[in-house]
Amino acid sequence: MIHSLFLSKTYSRQELYGLVEAILFVNGKAYDKKDLAALLECSTQDLEALIEEMNANYKEAKRGLTIIPVANGYQLVSSPLYHQEMKELFGRRNENKLPPSALEVLAIVAYKQPVSKDEIDRIRGVSSSRSLNLLLTLKLITVSGASDDVFQNPLYVTTERFLELFRINSLEDLPPISQLEWKDIEGLDEESFAESDEDDEDVPGEAESSRDETLF
Repeated sequence: MIHSLFLSKTYSRQELYGLVEAILFVNGKAYDKKDLAALLECSTQDLEALIEEMNANYKEAKRGLTIIPVANGYQLVSSPLYHQEMKELFGRRNENKLPPSALEVLAIVAYKQPVSKDEIDRIRGVSSSRSLNLLLTLKLITVSGASDDVFQNPLYVTTERFLELFRINSLEDLPPISQLEWKDIEGLDEESFAESDEDDEDVPGEAESSRDETLF
């Protein structure tokens, strides 16, 4: 149940800025847009206008924060104005990298979801068991129904964590496949994927077709 913040207090516009900033800061991850609008007793359109005003103020004052639309909500993050300085000061939050094989599987799920392991294996030409288990552990994908038996052939889809990680608002914001590049993902803080790509069990010969099959 979403509670109102206006039962015992009326907020000025400036106080609303501070209130939204505090909510997003404490929440840490993306806050659902509709839930935030309900808290503030306003429409999503009014909330969008408020966020735009806040970002304009942040930019004008060269503040170190900005609010971005993520996973159908909003998230408070560091300003891109100081990206280089943050990189020099803190580097990557974690040196672990998502193996290229897992990133490849994640891209296939993102663009073809819902998709089964059999179809992923056919596209890649190798077994994707280890990569799928890794992505499930990291909560970047989840099972959503099945083409026949959920235990035999589950269908995989991406999660809200996937949207948050890539800082996109919805799947419609994914770039065209022609622009996709295989890159290491920064910011994953789980310790369960320290294995290198050489340790990945995805090996040729466990699927019938080869990598020559087009991705889409």
